[in-house]
Amino acid sequence: MNQFFDYEIDFNYIALNEKETAHEAIEKLRKVVSEDQVFYAYVVDDYRVLKGVLPLRKLLIAKQDRPLNEFMIEAISCVNPKMSKEEVGEMFRTTKFMALPVVDDAGRILGTITLKKVTEDIREESADEAMKLHGADISVFKAPFLSRLRVKLPWLITTVISGLICGLIMHLFESSLAKIIALSFFIPLITAMGESVGGQSSAIVIEGLILGRLKEKEMAKIISKQLLEGAVMALVIGTGVSLVTIPWLHSPLVAVLTGVTLFITVLIATLNGTIIPMILKKMNINPVVSTNPLVFAITDIMVLLFYFSTAILLMRWMKV
Repeated sequence: MNQFFDYEIDFNYIALNEKETAHEAIEKLRKVVSEDQVFYAYVVDDYRVLKGVLPLRKLLIAKQDRPLNEFMIEAISCVNPKMSKEEVGEMFRTTKFMALPVVDDAGRILGTITLKKVTEDIREESADEAMKLHGADISVFKAPFLSRLRVKLPWLITTVISGLICGLIMHLFESSLAKIIALSFFIPLITAMGESVGGQSSAIVIEGLILGRLKEKEMAKIISKQLLEGAVMALVIGTGVSLVTIPWLHSPLVAVLTGVTLFITVLIATLNGTIIPMILKKMNINPVVSTNPLVFAITDIMVLLFYFSTAILLMRWMKV
């Protein structure tokens, strides 16, 4: 094995000369094939330029004196060392092959990459990205003490700042809370809903950015689609909570306020979770590490401001 690009190239492959017959190829295979899985034999010329691929089952049923270049498959899907992981993964998804040959710019075969290796790498990378979404890193266990602090502290500082601002907002609206204590019952629900919806939206967008499926020109379409989904969820959640709140607290004001706030919360969180990772990506900041703290903090602050401001307006209108 050797590291040429994002994937390790496997040199344990079978290369047969295009002038060899089926009989010669089979005899050669018997001598060189090990216990490792071999999915295809690759046909090359005298300069090791890849000419075709030969599925082993096709070789076994061919006439023994027939040259390989007469029945090999010439349409070949190849990987180049300059390709990115995303491009290699997409090629495997498109071709459905168990292995792909790696060739240089001159078309000479360098080795192969197997679907198993690509799948394992995707799983490991997905786990790594998932850890980063929560302010951690798989490699952090091997990192020095100060490096571990640098990974975790930004998240905690962002949370502290957000919490202090939210506390200040509640202090400023203390008189509203004093008039209707029930308003405080739903603060945990509202903030938790904002963080859950924002996290869902950002996870979808971040996955698309990582896999290269989201393009800048599609931003308006992505935002509108996410907002439409958010509006439907918001309508269901807001209506449901309002209907539960009326018989519980016997307060139309709290019921209406909570339902409307949850509706707005889902929309705000959906918008933040969609736009913020795109903005960070545009600024060359890793959205995987930075998105969730910002989405959670901004969403919490915005929805609490809306909640208490709307409460004051409703109390004045209903003369509470």
